[in-house]
Amino acid sequence: MNFFQAVQYCVDNNLSFAAYRLPHNDAVRLVVQNGNDNINVDVEAGLFKQKGFLIAPFSADDQNPAMFIRADLNYISTDYTDFDALKSLQPLKPNPEAFNNGVVSRNDFMSQVEAIKSQINAGIFEKVVLSRIKVIERKYRNKLTEIFQLLTALYSNAFIYLFNSGGKLWIGATPEPLLCSHKNELQTVSLAGTRRYSAENLNLNNWCKKERDEQDLVTCYIEKALDKFHLPEYSKTGPYTKKAGNLVHLRTDFSFDYNEVNGQMGNLLSELHPTSAVCGLPKNEAMDYLLDTEKHNRAYYSGYLGPVNLDERMLLFVNLRCMQVLTDRLVLYIGAGITSDSVAEDEWDETEIKADTLLTVIYNV
Repeated sequence: MNFFQAVQYCVDNNLSFAAYRLPHNDAVRLVVQNGNDNINVDVEAGLFKQKGFLIAPFSADDQNPAMFIRADLNYISTDYTDFDALKSLQPLKPNPEAFNNGVVSRNDFMSQVEAIKSQINAGIFEKVVLSRIKVIERKYRNKLTEIFQLLTALYSNAFIYLFNSGGKLWIGATPEPLLCSHKNELQTVSLAGTRRYSAENLNLNNWCKKERDEQDLVTCYIEKALDKFHLPEYSKTGPYTKKAGNLVHLRTDFSFDYNEVNGQMGNLLSELHPTSAVCGLPKNEAMDYLLDTEKHNRAYYSGYLGPVNLDERMLLFVNLRCMQVLTDRLVLYIGAGITSDSVAEDEWDETEIKADTLLTVIYNV
């Protein structure tokens, strides 16, 4: 059994596991939990001393709780190893699948955009990030390692992952860090505005006011969140353009002292998540509106996930460009930031562009 056969073995036996590849890195890591006990977690509790893989939803509910996969077994693709310990684990019984088909038409999506713009013009919101789903009817479970490897080959600067926990099987390639530690630093970013990749779109001066304003709203939101923790100082770089596969985004980077938030990591995550890049402003009002308006449950789309305390680092990413894997279908999740300057047709087109990140791979397996 080679490394990727081991990953597929985890899928086939419904084990609790996460396989992931960090941006600009060749090595793929696989962490596996023995059994499925104590998967559900409270992010604000002190789980940040444990080793494993954290998965948090957009908005937690009984069907979509925050989960933590313990690193009882830990493998890396660049090391030679046997998988005897993995093969000794007992297969887990599959959980019942829950899927509420909330696909909306182009016209319905554009009507939702116009309704949001009316609310923005009335002063209720500054921004709302509207999402939708695309459903691909086909069985893909036996193709997941192939999809994973294609994603790693195509998107070197994305966080590529595949996880199964509590019967939730997801795969994705996200360009957006939420909160990452590096030595004694913590880093976060504001990422908003999307265009197809081209030399012209790498030039910041070619981006329009709507896109710049959207990015500035996210930046201001993060600044206010950091100010609540009374950080004495933090560095800020941007905005600048950042290539992510076949897309380009506007991005601003923040970094600050890890020790300044010692013991408050869960609270900081709760303050940052969901950022206005995936939800809107004001945050609580926008989230309530989305939970009431969107026809689908976002589940783990626009939540966050990543390794905790593996290699002495925490690397959490916003769960974008992702899809849920069901027995006989894939469910892709995509969204667009709506502001007063939004054009409904353009916002639909933006979601189509984002879907191509995964569709490019899906249609080649």
